Amino acid sequence: MSGNVLERSASNILILILPVAVAIVVLFTAWPLLLALIIFGIALKTWQQYQWKQWSKQINPLFNELIKENQGCITPLDLSAKANLTGEAAKYFLDKKAEEYGAQRKEFDDKGTVYYFLTASALGSIFDSSEPAVELEEEEEVIEREEAPKVEPTPPVENAPSESGSLSSLIQSELAKRLNVKDYKISRRKSDASFSAWTKKLDPEGISWKYSPKEKLFVPQQT
Repeated sequence: MSGNVLERSASNILILILPVAVAIVVLFTAWPLLLALIIFGIALKTWQQYQWKQWSKQINPLFNELIKENQGCITPLDLSAKANLTGEAAKYFLDKKAEEYGAQRKEFDDKGTVYYFLTASALGSIFDSSEPAVELEEEEEVIEREEAPKVEPTPPVENAPSESGSLSSLIQSELAKRLNVKDYKISRRKSDASFSAWTKKLDPEGISWKYSPKEKLFVPQQT
């Protein structure tokens, strides 16, 4: 009985030892091949990184132009046409860049994959092309009026009778001085429907003004 137990124990030990022994033999026999495979893998990865860097140097200027032109929104078709690449190469480049910049991707039926790159240049382009909010302009005007020295309004030069009969038509710089604002704000708002109400609020005498495109002058409105 004890002999059978010993035989079973020995068999179990041999079953455990045999795979380990085979693995050790294979390792010592094949280690040059394994080392060669590791070195080859490292060399291949290094070569791929070098190729990617060289390729990126050629495509990056065109890629950056698209970022600026499209405000960070790019498709493989855009890059393919801009850089003269195949669709597959353009998609591979954008996939790599998306991983690098953390860009968002969305799939559309008509456009395919669209990449959204929120880079500094894209944000700058977005801010440059966007119109300032009216609330911010009004706050800026209030600050300017509070900080500007109090100047008594200069009586306008009576170069022609006006619609109201008491004030003359003014050029842009004269109206800007009267309203105590910058010239560019007059130029930006003169075609707006709310221009008269805006000028009335700023005019020291509460007079509303309108722009005459034919005469290129600002004339007071009768109340």
